Amino acid sequence: MRTNVAVFLFIFTNWLLWFSQLHLALDILKPGEKITGNETLVSNGGKFEMGFFSPRKDASRYLGIWYGGLQPRTVVWVANRDHPVLDSPAFFQISEEGNVIVSDMNGKIYWSSELEGSSSLNRAVKLMDSGNLILFDDRVSINNLWQSFEHPTDTFLPYMEMDKNIKLTSWRTVDDPASGDFTFQLAQTGDNSYIILKDQVHLHWQPSDAVPSTISNLLTNFTRSPQSKKNVARSIGNLTKPEGVYKLVMNYTGKIEFQWYDDKFGSGWSTGFSEPSGTCKIHDACGSFSSCNDNNNPPCNCLPGFHPESLPQNSAEEQFNGCFRKTTSCERKDVAFLNLTNVEIRSSDQQVEAESEAVCQSKCLELCPRCQAYSYNVRLSDRSSVCLIWTRDLSTLQEHSLQNGISLSVRLLISDIASNARACEPCGTIIVPYPLSTGPNCGDPLYFKLNCDNSTGDQLNFQMPGLGPSRVVKIHPDDRKLIIQIQGSDVCVDKENHRGKLDSPFNVTNWCFAQDKIEVSWLPPLEPLCHNSTDCSDWPHSTCNDDSKDEKRRCLCNENYYWNNSTLNCTLGVSQESSGRKKPLTLILVVTLSSVAFVACVVCFAYKWKRIMAHKKDRGRVQRIRGMYDSERQVKDLIDLGELEEKDNEGIEVPYFDFETILAATDDFSDANKLGRGGYGSVYKGILPGEQYIAVKRLSNVSSQGLKEFKNEVVLISKLQHRNLVKLRGYCITGDEKILLYEYLPNKSLDTFLFNPTRSLILDWQMRFDIILGVVRGMLYLHQDSRLRVIHRDLKTSNILLDEEMNPKISDFGLARIFGNKEIMANTERIVGTYGYMAPEYALDGLLSMKSDVFSFGVVVLEIISGKKNTGFFQSKQGSSLLGYVSLILLLC
Repeated sequence: MRTNVAVFLFIFTNWLLWFSQLHLALDILKPGEKITGNETLVSNGGKFEMGFFSPRKDASRYLGIWYGGLQPRTVVWVANRDHPVLDSPAFFQISEEGNVIVSDMNGKIYWSSELEGSSSLNRAVKLMDSGNLILFDDRVSINNLWQSFEHPTDTFLPYMEMDKNIKLTSWRTVDDPASGDFTFQLAQTGDNSYIILKDQVHLHWQPSDAVPSTISNLLTNFTRSPQSKKNVARSIGNLTKPEGVYKLVMNYTGKIEFQWYDDKFGSGWSTGFSEPSGTCKIHDACGSFSSCNDNNNPPCNCLPGFHPESLPQNSAEEQFNGCFRKTTSCERKDVAFLNLTNVEIRSSDQQVEAESEAVCQSKCLELCPRCQAYSYNVRLSDRSSVCLIWTRDLSTLQEHSLQNGISLSVRLLISDIASNARACEPCGTIIVPYPLSTGPNCGDPLYFKLNCDNSTGDQLNFQMPGLGPSRVVKIHPDDRKLIIQIQGSDVCVDKENHRGKLDSPFNVTNWCFAQDKIEVSWLPPLEPLCHNSTDCSDWPHSTCNDDSKDEKRRCLCNENYYWNNSTLNCTLGVSQESSGRKKPLTLILVVTLSSVAFVACVVCFAYKWKRIMAHKKDRGRVQRIRGMYDSERQVKDLIDLGELEEKDNEGIEVPYFDFETILAATDDFSDANKLGRGGYGSVYKGILPGEQYIAVKRLSNVSSQGLKEFKNEVVLISKLQHRNLVKLRGYCITGDEKILLYEYLPNKSLDTFLFNPTRSLILDWQMRFDIILGVVRGMLYLHQDSRLRVIHRDLKTSNILLDEEMNPKISDFGLARIFGNKEIMANTERIVGTYGYMAPEYALDGLLSMKSDVFSFGVVVLEIISGKKNTGFFQSKQGSSLLGYVSLILLLC
């Protein structure tokens, strides 16, 4: 007998291995051969593998090439990326015309190599160890007829060569291989430079410097050196000589990335080169007349003297659409130039001769209003000067570009950047409004907390006590607030020791928001300080006098004028402060008493309203409790006292739902929401408030077993909690209606996958094993680990539901039977269950035990392994069922 069992196990194991490892294990596909299902082509050295895959684990099938033996699977080429095969087995083969094609079971072609028609008898397909898929004629050994290296998708591999016909197009998303928005290709300028286009038309990225030598050598297959018009190829870090597995990928996020696989330390894929490395590296990221700084959030800002074209609702996420001039004038007395250092911008439109910067500036003014900016530089090599002029709209300026930055002077009006003569000059792209001060000769001395650091590209800093100079990223003059960026997370943690150290007129109003930002506000300034009347010339209607408040000389407003700290000038009229002191006492009393009376009325009304609502709420709660008690009492009346112990009748552990709620959730039990029909009623899909999906079982009124099933589901399953058992969300009894509410499982039951020719392809061997293991866990809980020992009595594939992650959950406990702690077997006169799954001793003699469920589980396992129904498996002269067929094999062994 042991010999027979051993032989059976040997045959059964080999059958499983044959069934689970369906691949050709070859690198060549010949005419008449096909690849389908889980079959693959494997390159001679095992470095690459080709077959069908589903990146989103759905019914979409793509033909792809991926690295052999690397986890997770990394796809480098996709044939039918824009035309997946849906809801049908997919095939890869050589057509009669000699093309390699992807088709479905009906012969519909989803992808083809599109060669001119020719006989396929002498053609073959081979997967190379380089990852290249080639179509060749075995009679000709000179050239390949077609190769995937000339038709890449998003990945560039070693031994490929980039030319004007080769493009890398990104995936649409991380799990959608369809053609995405970004394309990496050679520029059409003839200088062997590379660019990224968005939507095939718009320039997305163009390197300001040459790409690393590793990248350029990879792209040219080590056959030539790129002739960059700016610089020779450079090396970055450890990219000079990569070892092992590496590739260049056009990412769906819009970045071209150099990646290599670290198999030595098991860290997986690493990224060395990635461009654009930030928002500011994207071509014209912020639009015209704007600046970009990746250290700011958001990174885009208008240049001083310019307004945004449109203000996005969420500037951190939505696109910045550029800026326009506030005012336009070419009067030299009104014109000023904003001097910026270390900024990066596109090439100028004109280059003129100028022996000094003053002459260069004059040349720009002569072209006003077309001249937008100029740049004057003296070459150190030969002391020659160059004057560059921009006449078109200025594209995005990248701030603090120390490598390729230049000095740029942008034309604007004095009134756009200075509210008065005492205001400080802009620092870089940030306007410093009065009274803020960056030095002793501008602004108000009390507000001298800022400095402009020219060594870092005109960076504006705020002197924060205890923190030192902190970079200012934004100033809001109308709100009298500025935003500074701090460095070091310990500052936010130790905020109590920092936020109180700032002296008047400054105050911290928001500490450590957006991770590293501090908001600082300032008080409105007093009248400007002065030494003589000349100092007050910028403030009309004022005179330099001693101020009684602080005993300093200030530009005090003349009679009938008052100091307006919003407009920062002397305004005609009486200030609110002065007029407030002159209000009659009677008017103040009237307003005060009226306010008190109004508040008293509001309080009384609110108190009375609160009592009324509390009374209504208590009455509604009593009605709900009474309804729930009546419903629970009805359910308890259904319980047979002999089947459950008294302690199990204490309460129902799931909530009660009223019938109106269920009608609304199922749209009055509409056919559109109907999921199916069982032996005891119909099942509907429902949606509760809060977007919670449920499955609603409406028990049939005419079913003789519907009452029993309802009792078991409500009282029994409510006491069982396990991840592999379906959860009961609630119940309802009203009139003749008996309704059960379950958790909604989108993938329905296991039998809809096992016995469907198309959907069964989704169930690979690992998934089938996980389903079996999940059912085992659920059965072990019912038989041994739960507080009630339960025999299911109707375990079958249609009663095993699958959630969105294909995890199994045992359902339908209407026929379940509860055993005592020491009870191992029982006799029953009522035989219930499903033919084909019932154990012989139970079906014939009514003997019920845990082994009855084990027998049903064995039938389920056979169906999962074979994909055949037990009662629908027919082999002539070899048994009338799957169970009989397996038994016959055992007898033959």
